Amino acid sequence: MPEQPRKPSDQEQDQSETGPPTNKRRRIGLACNACRSRKSRCDGQRPSCSSCLSLGFDCMYEPGDSATNVIVRKDYVSDLEQRVSSVEHNLQRLNDVLKGHLSPCNNTNTSPCQHGNINVGHSMPSPAPTAPAKASAPSGAGTGTCATSLEEPQDEEGIPNGMAMTFVEEKTSAFYGEASNINFTQLLLRAIAAVHHSPGAPSALDRASVLGESVVASISQSKGSLGGSATPLDSLPTALPSVEEMDTLLDLYFDTAGVVFPFIHEETMRSTYNECRLNGFTRARRTWLGTLNMVFAMASNFDRDYTTSSKKRFERSNAFYKRALGLCNELSKRVISLEIVHYLILVVLHCQGTSRSVQAWNNYGLVIRSAMALGLHTESTERSLDPVQKEYRRRTWVVIYCLDKVLSTAVGRPASIPDEQMTRREPASGWSPPTSGAADLPGDFLAVSFRMYQVMNKSLVIQYGANLDHDAAPDEMAHLKASGELRKQLRLWAANLPPHLQLCDVESDVLSQNTKANRLRVILTMRYHNLSILIHKPLLSATIRHLFRQDDTANESSSYLIQLAMAEAHECVRSAQLTIDIVHSVISVDSTSKNNLGVWYFTLYYVFTASLVICGRLLWAQHGDTVVDEASVSHMKFLLSKAEAIFLNLDHENSLVLSCLEYIRRLSRMCGKKEIAPDAASAIMHDNGSSSTGSADAMSFNLDNMDPFQLFASEMFDPAIFEHFHQSPVDGMSFVNGLWEGFPCGG
Repeated sequence: MPEQPRKPSDQEQDQSETGPPTNKRRRIGLACNACRSRKSRCDGQRPSCSSCLSLGFDCMYEPGDSATNVIVRKDYVSDLEQRVSSVEHNLQRLNDVLKGHLSPCNNTNTSPCQHGNINVGHSMPSPAPTAPAKASAPSGAGTGTCATSLEEPQDEEGIPNGMAMTFVEEKTSAFYGEASNINFTQLLLRAIAAVHHSPGAPSALDRASVLGESVVASISQSKGSLGGSATPLDSLPTALPSVEEMDTLLDLYFDTAGVVFPFIHEETMRSTYNECRLNGFTRARRTWLGTLNMVFAMASNFDRDYTTSSKKRFERSNAFYKRALGLCNELSKRVISLEIVHYLILVVLHCQGTSRSVQAWNNYGLVIRSAMALGLHTESTERSLDPVQKEYRRRTWVVIYCLDKVLSTAVGRPASIPDEQMTRREPASGWSPPTSGAADLPGDFLAVSFRMYQVMNKSLVIQYGANLDHDAAPDEMAHLKASGELRKQLRLWAANLPPHLQLCDVESDVLSQNTKANRLRVILTMRYHNLSILIHKPLLSATIRHLFRQDDTANESSSYLIQLAMAEAHECVRSAQLTIDIVHSVISVDSTSKNNLGVWYFTLYYVFTASLVICGRLLWAQHGDTVVDEASVSHMKFLLSKAEAIFLNLDHENSLVLSCLEYIRRLSRMCGKKEIAPDAASAIMHDNGSSSTGSADAMSFNLDNMDPFQLFASEMFDPAIFEHFHQSPVDGMSFVNGLWEGFPCGG
């Protein structure tokens, strides 16, 4: 019989309870995935248990769906707390570093890396676009060097993306209507082609064949910036220059462009600027900061006291322009405010002087829509505003109206604001703030300019068909009647000008006495003659079409009207002559930015337009009659030499000015060239010999500056005109027995 197990005695039981404790299995809340799948014992060590370490497994802890009470070790939680504390400490250090750059730099260090960055406050609608990261300089490297962007090598045909898709260079097709200089230049070129018996000349140089065609220019998008590569000043959108530089640029803007286009209230702008300066620019509205950068961009573009080099001024101006785009480019498409409208107006004005015609036109469309969405075109939105706010909303709308007419004339496209939308929106002439007893010179200037641009609008509608289309048959009688009526209105406008804004003549002392009032008088005089050219240009165009037509289908009545048109066309030439004489008189005495000409690129436009008219008169005098009008030819060449002197002294190293200079030089050379025999011209045209290569050798113009010239060329000339010519002017080569020659560097 098996022995029964003996029960422990009470003494043994007490001894076992008081003896040393036995090793018990430590309970863990969660086993790793590997141990759970192998159903082996896991010690729960993290990040790897001992079993996974010995077997070389990846140890992972994943709680199951049914796990409701997961036990986490205290040392693991402590480790997480230490890591969070370290991250918070690093963030605090980074925040302290950024706070050190909130206020603008006031030291003398000119390093681009030392420009201060302001903190865009919490009131801003959205964060600024991410700027390119700056590469840190290696230890031991010199200070003042920042790699803001790296230019990668690019294929000529395009860059393939990840889907093996290649985006080739795109082109922009731009239409230029009848009122534009491009359209008038094409008329001159076809007349020149007829004079020199080019096989590419049309059979009839009438309105239907010359101006009835759609003018479409293909403009290649430049791969690089027109002013060169990215500058070291290109940094974060919130970067600002020193306080001294900002003060100088603000003063310069409100003494120049701010007087001609007075849509920004100076006291309000300076008050906000002073507040931001006192708090170190730690809080600022994004829209206001974008507007401020555009003010700096415009001011630095014509600040010739900073540097006489246009290229360096452009680099400086472009840095502010890019910062403004970084702040407000996307914001302007989804926010409606008066500051956004001001920002967009400044962008349009700036783009007009930096070879960004497409951007100027597109941004102007956004200006109009934003202004209308804001209600600037109506009085109903101003009832609760104070007088200053009402007046500057009205001025903003008037400036937009004036820009509408300027751009419509320059590019020959329909205007966007009819006169019906300007009812009761005229700025108050003589208005001044209640606290100021001084005369409001900018307000008076804007008021009289508004009335002048109303006459311009009538000219665009009546004489140019609102730039919508061309009539199949020109009506010389209608042109004569319209020109006479509009000339009366323009002269009536001039007669009603206030005494302190009267027009000036070539012999006036106003031209040489540099004051704010005299500058406005000179600018107003140039605008007057530019509008006179626009009013009388249809008659000059009719004269050129008649003189250089290749058929003889002209009846007696039309010949009589042409004689009247020729007589009236001299008024167009007279206004062009006065424009050149006035600008030449001013720039001969004082070629600095403090003279009475105002912003350089508007002066450039006036002189270039006048020079085209003089070229037309030169062609008329040289080839319009059987006998050459030697006196007129000599006088026109003298005026063109004055225009050349203006271009050479208007600015230095300015590619846009040099482009205009080259076109006037070449066009005047073609217009004044004596007639070539048909057989000789034909022989030269079919000769593919050394004429072009010889010209290329003689050309001393720097090839690095040819990009803006070619860009300007593509806007000015229709390549179809030169289909059968030996060389195109865009190529910069010789043309038909020296008509196109190499040119020296103008500046």
